[in-house]
Amino acid sequence: MNWKLRSLLWFVNHVQPLRDEDAPDIAKERIKTSKAANLGKILLDRRKPVKEVRDFKIGDIPVRLYRDSTAPDQKIIIYFHGGGFVFYNIDSHDNIARRLCRMNDCTVISVDYRLAPEHTFPAAHEDGYEVIRYIVDHADELRIDPAKIILAGDSAGGNISACACHHFKKDKNIRIAAQILIYPWIDGKIDSPSIDEYGEGFLLTRKSMLWFQKTYTPKVEDRLNPEVSPIYQKDFKNLPPVFLITAEYDPLKYEGKMYADKLKENGNVVLYKDYKELVHGFFNLPGLSDESMQVYYDIQAFIKKVV
Repeated sequence: MNWKLRSLLWFVNHVQPLRDEDAPDIAKERIKTSKAANLGKILLDRRKPVKEVRDFKIGDIPVRLYRDSTAPDQKIIIYFHGGGFVFYNIDSHDNIARRLCRMNDCTVISVDYRLAPEHTFPAAHEDGYEVIRYIVDHADELRIDPAKIILAGDSAGGNISACACHHFKKDKNIRIAAQILIYPWIDGKIDSPSIDEYGEGFLLTRKSMLWFQKTYTPKVEDRLNPEVSPIYQKDFKNLPPVFLITAEYDPLKYEGKMYADKLKENGNVVLYKDYKELVHGFFNLPGLSDESMQVYYDIQAFIKKVV
């Protein structure tokens, strides 16, 4: 573990911890987490210039479009940010969207889905599905190829992407070409060997995960619903090719690997990689190590191969 990661963990463990108890003022908590995210971008990331960046709404859902080329029929990455369904937005993940756009010669649309506790399950998922439908229906206007849609997201956003692939599997009008799941939240049990091993002291904690879950799915009966815990889906066949990414010290690592194995067992194209000496959230911090930047090159290679 290098000095940058050690410093990050010291900051998170002693100065700006993730939530692990009820927040009486969610607005203030969001400001605090956004400030911490901005500090991380300043220290461990660089903003990439992109030729076109445009904000608009799909229905009531704010989105941000990134394009670095005027070519028609582009591939498109629809990106869902992480944050436990409670925190962050398209601004916190702006650098990610820019880098994905630049490196993959594609359009990116980043989605500012509704957050809990104001909007609980299934609000975030419904927003994701609405955006996907809109993009397919307006493919010509957006100058994208509706057969080259890639769903991507980190953590809670990875959950939305995985759920969307199941949701649209039998929809003949919507074809998802690939999915990129970055340390996704897959299992509402919140009980696995990696949670036991890394659920304290490695940025994302078991307590914070339980709080995020209670905030987005306040009804206990919803927590193992396959629509939010995709590991409990009944049919895993004929899903889009997937690149599933985990981190060595991430409490979500085990369930990510388990999901990748289940997809592979059912005949899907699966690339799985565990990134060494990294923690949950590293995708936002490519300056942490060579390994944390390598993931972007691996995504680039995956997209070239399958889309």
